[in-house]
Order: sequence, then structure tokens, then C-alpha cells
Amino acid sequence: MWRVRAVVRCLGMCFAVAGTAAARADVRTPSEDDYYANIPVVLTASRLEQPLNEAPGAITVVDRKTIRQSGARTVAEVLRLVPGYVSSGWNGANPLAAYHVPLDDFGTRNLVLIDGRSVYSSAYLGDTHRGMMGVMLEDIERIEVLRGANSAAYGANAMFGVINIITRHSADTVGGELGVTLGNDGIFDKRARVGAGNEVASFRLSAGEQRDTGYQNAYDNKRLSQLNGRVDLRPSPVDEVMLSSGVSYLAAGEGYSATDVGNPHHTIYSRDVHLLADWRRQLADADELKVLVSYMEDHKDDQAVSPNDKATRASNPIPGATVFWDYSAVGRRTNAEVQRRIGLGSTVRALVGVGYKDERARSQPLYNTTAWRSFQETRGFGTVEWRVAPQWLLNGGLFVGNHSRAGTYATPRLMANWFPSAGHTLRIGVTDSVRAPNLSEYAADTRQYTSAGAVYDHEYAATGRVQPEKLRSFELGYVGRWPEQRLTLDARLFRERAQDLIAPQLSPRGVVHPQTLRRTRDYVNFSDLLVTGLEYQMRWKPLGNTELWLNQTFTETEWSNARYETENKAQPPRHHTTLALFQRLGTDVELSVIHERLGRMTWRDGRDWLPVSNRTDVRLARTFRLANSKAEAALTVQSLEGSQDAFLVSRGFELSRRVFVTLKLEI
Repeated sequence: MWRVRAVVRCLGMCFAVAGTAAARADVRTPSEDDYYANIPVVLTASRLEQPLNEAPGAITVVDRKTIRQSGARTVAEVLRLVPGYVSSGWNGANPLAAYHVPLDDFGTRNLVLIDGRSVYSSAYLGDTHRGMMGVMLEDIERIEVLRGANSAAYGANAMFGVINIITRHSADTVGGELGVTLGNDGIFDKRARVGAGNEVASFRLSAGEQRDTGYQNAYDNKRLSQLNGRVDLRPSPVDEVMLSSGVSYLAAGEGYSATDVGNPHHTIYSRDVHLLADWRRQLADADELKVLVSYMEDHKDDQAVSPNDKATRASNPIPGATVFWDYSAVGRRTNAEVQRRIGLGSTVRALVGVGYKDERARSQPLYNTTAWRSFQETRGFGTVEWRVAPQWLLNGGLFVGNHSRAGTYATPRLMANWFPSAGHTLRIGVTDSVRAPNLSEYAADTRQYTSAGAVYDHEYAATGRVQPEKLRSFELGYVGRWPEQRLTLDARLFRERAQDLIAPQLSPRGVVHPQTLRRTRDYVNFSDLLVTGLEYQMRWKPLGNTELWLNQTFTETEWSNARYETENKAQPPRHHTTLALFQRLGTDVELSVIHERLGRMTWRDGRDWLPVSNRTDVRLARTFRLANSKAEAALTVQSLEGSQDAFLVSRGFELSRRVFVTLKLEI
């Protein structure tokens, strides 16, 4: 904890310096807009609309202006602006982001929502990275990220952060837009959007495609095609209806070499489809009824062939035979929720709701059956916000789920916000969270076959005895605002203990295969993990056209399983700093500079330690008129310093310097 105390002292010094500089800046007299501009209303913490400083958790909001200024091409890249998040991907075609500890390659412990619809895959290991690629950055209004556990509001899977992506209202995108991006590393992005309507009825249709060649020294070309639609209706003064649907296609290169028996070169094809309906009725000023129904289907075609006689790990290969690898699957999830927001006088607000989820997957290669594997969950949840006194706000939440495989679980939260003076908030509390095992962890039975019909490898044979992961999080938070200096500070000191983390292990009941000499693996509760640390975000507008962001995170991890510790698996960086400058030059030119310093870390194990890295991205953009239309031209340089090691150092993966030009035209 000595490092945490040192960091607290450093934070105090940084804040003092920033405050002094701001006080000396030549600023105008603040208006009422200045006092409220930096207190966004957020939804993610408790499902109640509330000012950020009254939320029962630390939240970072990235709006669409900042998304555009960042020069990011994916949601995972945008999350670099959120304290505690690191972004990468096991190859360039599969971008992902992890909060604090990168426990897996798929982001399964983050809950990702798009307009209230969860986007993790039912078909394979519950991954969220493909779901995050199902929305176009230009369609996003803002991204709210709750940094920390939040199962009290959303149930299982909201374990290490909630990423809530909120898309733009279709009435805000009336007209047309065309865009194209060209650059090195095969970057070629295209986008078109059309919208029409008014405040009573409006729609938007967006289509786009992204292409690039991924990392250096990797087989990971990517082609992502998307088509999304949204309709907003106002059938009466008290009713709002939002309908959305979409489909995305991803062709992603995969594999380590043409002859690698475990992962030969091949292309993975996936298709994700979603439907969503959201109806809200305003019953009174503080009383609202909401019904949300969503459906998601994800298909994955992942097949490869490798020559068995080149299998280095096989002591008795079959001459001339080939091995067929197949991880193809289809998943479906149907979800329905009804919630009611209620005002109970001038000092108490509440929200109650119920829901039902059906999740299923089918895959002969993954489950050794053509039958659907599934689970169902019924749930009830609620939040109570009580203003005990003008300076005290209590928030209690509880989520109770009845899971057909995991059983019944309950995840409470109790948080207290104290407002000692105007513009300052102290937050303290405790939250419990869980992650229910996914269908693969419950029922995987994967086998690979040779061309002769023999079982080459029986990789996984899950017994279904795995139990849910649990996490208890203690946090002390602070939110401060200095309107005269146009400065805000949001800090979070945390201690998170995760129990019964799940990992695949050799099964004592497994059979040793004569060809591979490997025993089958089972998913088991393998280790506990303690994460302590401090993170903060500072935002400062010293001048009207200048905005500075400073994010820093300091963490320490401790595994209870000594073997896991010694193997150096999934070790996050101990320090992570992001500094961003957003500068307007005149009336039509913008400059953005984002510098990220990331401490030594590994996503997998001791063979792939990434050294301390520094990455600087620069974007210069100019808006102009083209006939009667508004246009923008932007030049972006990512990793100005040059190539950076990426994910698998042992295989020489590198993210090269990228330079690309973007042209947009609003019709």
C-alpha cells in the first residue's frame, strides 16, 4: 500500500499545481452554463438519471465530439481515454479492451451495452469484442463507462466495468452523410448514412465497411461490414418508442503460420444480427414505465485444416493425414425487461424491475451434440436513492437472479455520497458482483478429427461443476469541480477481491490421448485475486479553445494461486498515464494530441511481457463548406513514435505507425 500512499501525495501535488495554474489563467467571468456544463446526467450506475457527482460509482463520459477528435476507428481505441482501461487484441482483427486485469482474450468480464442491449456472444466464451464492433462510431452519442463492479444494477457479467454505448437519436441525424478513410496498413473505410423525419417520427439508416491489414508479422487482415437502422416515434406526448436493428459481417484473419497444428492460417467469418424495441411512458414527473425487448443472434464459422505429420507435439502422427479444426457455432439470446421509476416524495426516488433471459448455443464441434445448450434466468432488481439531508445522499441497490445452471444469486450495493461544500463530493461504499459461467464453461466438449475419422485431440470436456465468480469491491471516491478555473477532478481509490476465478485446467478425470499426449481440460474455479489501486481523471479548460485531459491509474495485483503468480499470467500494468490535448485553432481547425504511457504488462503469460511503451496519436482536422454542404478533412497519425509491440511479443506482433486521411461530407 506504500505505493498507493505515494500516489495519493503525487495526486495532491498535481492537483495543487493544476489549481494554481488555472487560477492564474486569464479567464472570463463564469456563467451559469459553466457551473453545469461539466456535470453530465448519467444512467449507467443505477438506471436512474442522476448528475455524475451523485452517482453511486465512478463514471467516465466520452461524448461524440471527443470520439471524433480522438481519431479512433474502433470502440476499443476510444476506451484508451478511460482511466484503468487498456486496449489491444490477440491480433489486429480482434480489438478488445480490459479494465484493470486482462483475464482473458475476449472481454468476458466487461458488460457492454448498446442502447440497453447486452452484446456478449452466446456462441463462444461470452466474448464482447465482436459485439463492440457492431456499432459505428459516427452513430454514437456518448459512451458512459462505470469503472468498477455493477451487478447490483445489471446482474451477472457486470463484474469489471460497464461500457454503456448510447446511440444518437434519429431526429438528430436528419439528412445524409458520406465518409471515406484511406491510409497505410490497408486502411480503407467507407460509410454512408441517410435520415429523415421530425420530433414525432424519424429514422436513420447507416452502412459502412472497415478494412485494414492488422498487425505486422501477423495473419490478421480484417473486413468489417455493417448495416444498422434506428426508428424513433412519439405516438403521444407521454410515449416514446425506439426500434433498432442491425447486421454486421466480419472476416478476420487468424493463425500463427500455415503449418501450425494448433492454429494454422485461416479466416474466421462471423455474422451478428440484433433487434431491439424500447418503449417508455411518462406517468408523472418522477414516474416512468419502461419496457425493453431484444434479440441477438451470432454466427461464427471458424474452420481450419493442418497437416498432422507436421504436428510437433504429436509423438505418433498419422502419415499423410490431416487434422480438421472447427470452432463454428451459432448463439441466440432473447432478453426482456420491465422497469418502473418512482418518485416517493421530495427526498426519495426508487426504481424496480423484473426481467427474463434465454441464452442458447448450438455447435457440434464445441459441444459434441447437435442439440441446443442453454440456460434461462429470471431476475428482479431495484435501486433506492434517499437524500437523508442536503449534504448526504444514500444509494442502495439489489439484484436477485435465478439462473437455471448457476442457481440463485444476490448482488447488493450500498453507497453514500457526502457533499461537504458546493462542487465537492466524497463517495464511499461497497458493491458485490458475480459472473455466471458461460455455456462453454458449463458444457464444452471439443474434439478435433483427422481425415481418417479418428479423434486427434479431445481438448475440453467440461464437467459443469464450475461455480460463479464473485467480486467484492470497496471504494472511496472524490469528485471536485472548480467552475472559475473550469477544472474537474474524479478520483477512485479501490480494493477489489475476486474469488473463484475460472480458468481451464487439466482434468484429473481426463484421458491422455495417444497422439497428442495431452489430457482433456475442464473449466474450474482456479484462483482468487486481490486488486488495489488508485485512478483519477482530470479535465481542465484553461482557455475557451483548449481542453486538457489527464488520466492516471496505479494498481497492484496479488493472486492466491502461487502457480498462477509464478507463471506471470495476465499481469496488468502497475502504472498507466494518458494525457490528451484538444485544441481549436481559429474557427475551423482542430488539433488533438493523445499521449499514452503504459507500464510493463502481459496479456497472457511470461513469454509475452510487453515493455514500457509510449504512444502518441495526433489528429489535425479542418471543416469547410462544399457548395451548400458541411465537410471535414482530417489527417491522423497513430503511434507517432513508430512501431509498438502488441500482445504476442514472442511472435513478433507489432502495431506500426499508421497514417490515414478522412473526408466527411454532410448533405
